[in-house]
Amino acid sequence: MTGQPHCLGCHRPLKQPSPTGYGPVCARRRGLTPPGTARRTTRQPKPARVPPAPDTLPGQTELDLFHHQATLWSL
Repeated sequence: MTGQPHCLGCHRPLKQPSPTGYGPVCARRRGLTPPGTARRTTRQPKPARVPPAPDTLPGQTELDLFHHQATLWSL
């Protein structure tokens, strides 16, 4: 029988034959490969930039950053 190779741990079909007989996840769980190898890294998409509303003025949403002195009314 010359079918597709299967993982010895979870019996899922392997995309590529492995010398250990385990898939990348099962091999990492059993300690056969160092952590971080055989992992696919996916980049997270950045959120779309929202253009400002047409009726806003530049700096309208920004607050001035200065120290407010305490007054009698604020105590």
